[in-house]
Amino acid sequence: MKRILPLCLIILMIGTTAFAFEGFSDIFGPVEENTASVGTAAEKPGGLDLGGSLSFSIMGIRNRTDQTEIDTSVNGGLTLDLSWNGSIVDAKANLALEPKIDNVPTWIDIFTGLSITTYFPGGRLEAGLLKKEWGSGDGVHVVDVLNAPDYRKGIVDDTMAMKIAEPMIISTATWGDTSLEIVFKPMLVPMVAAQDPGDRWSMTSPTQQAYLASASDPAPPLDPSDLATLSHSQYGGRLTSILGPADVGLIYWKGFYTQPSMRISLNPDYSLKTIDYAFTSAHLFAGEATLVAGPITLMMEGGFWLSEDTDGSDPAVANSKWVYLGGIGFMVPKTSAYVSLTWHGHYITDFNGANPLDTDTATAIQSSNGEPYMNTIIAAVELPLAREKVKVRLAGTYQVESMGYALLPSVSWNIADDLLFKAAARVFGSHSSGSESLFRTWDSNDSLTMGISYLF
Repeated sequence: MKRILPLCLIILMIGTTAFAFEGFSDIFGPVEENTASVGTAAEKPGGLDLGGSLSFSIMGIRNRTDQTEIDTSVNGGLTLDLSWNGSIVDAKANLALEPKIDNVPTWIDIFTGLSITTYFPGGRLEAGLLKKEWGSGDGVHVVDVLNAPDYRKGIVDDTMAMKIAEPMIISTATWGDTSLEIVFKPMLVPMVAAQDPGDRWSMTSPTQQAYLASASDPAPPLDPSDLATLSHSQYGGRLTSILGPADVGLIYWKGFYTQPSMRISLNPDYSLKTIDYAFTSAHLFAGEATLVAGPITLMMEGGFWLSEDTDGSDPAVANSKWVYLGGIGFMVPKTSAYVSLTWHGHYITDFNGANPLDTDTATAIQSSNGEPYMNTIIAAVELPLAREKVKVRLAGTYQVESMGYALLPSVSWNIADDLLFKAAARVFGSHSSGSESLFRTWDSNDSLTMGISYLF
């Protein structure tokens, strides 16, 4: 058994803790749009509209070998937002044309949105590459299932920027205070993480990386085209309404965990032989609620993921789990300051901590110190200054079980209506020296970025 124990680390090879970031997102940023609102032809101006930004930034990040040195990189590029409004049809295209030295841009990098929308009495139908958001949390969710995340460059405080625009069809119908949203996704787009275990944003810890080379027949890199089949299609719906002082919602989803798990085989001497990818099919039954009382906003989300592995007997398939979230947002009276505090987590059913080759056990080692439960506290503060031309923000997350943390302070300054300066930092670490926390893996990735954008 001692020879097998280290192998549990290997199944985390691609992006272990989606659990670790479940919900850490755009605490400050606005939701892309209110899916319950449906415009009419008379309300929408016609014609073509072009907007976007031209940006330039410099990032300084700690050298991984010598922590006293700083590596610098220059980033930036052009983003374009094109839209055309017709009488009953709208079209949108969002493009990011940002040169990359370290890799060739893919469609994920270039197309951040591409859709067409048609309106009918009381509703609308959208299709294309879309980014959407479900849930009542303050940008923090445990029931937001519509887009896979992109962790190739770590995390930021804007979940929409981290979402992958995915092919989907959405039909929304509204009557009175009630809205029903039906979504169909024809394929599975998995979460994206650094493929190279030596990459500074890899989600494998140094201990895991030491064992990766031991596989005599490792799986080839994941080919997304293998998942672009109707057998990997997903669908579900969200019903929202107003009940008294609260906005409430019910969610059903039949889909897949975007985080891949691993199926492992061993040689006769218990050394690692092969690693193959697996994706877990599951149903989500969930609810959400938001209650506004003066300057206070209360938020709740909860649900149950019913895995295809209902009894937890297949070590290569993720088990069923409960997810939960509670949050409070507070607008400080007589100021424009906003404070948000959220607690969220999950509990894995039929957890087998004695089996080191079980995907849930291996994931828990890095996200919750091997426990079947995980709890995360997220706090955020935004302070507008100088008549809201300057905004000071601080967002942070703390994983209770692994004692890992991330701090994301930033300051932005609207120099003019079309000129924006922003400075943002990222700090990672863990209070536990023996922790396999992802934030400890990233503890050399502290960085500071300063940039300026011209908006048009």
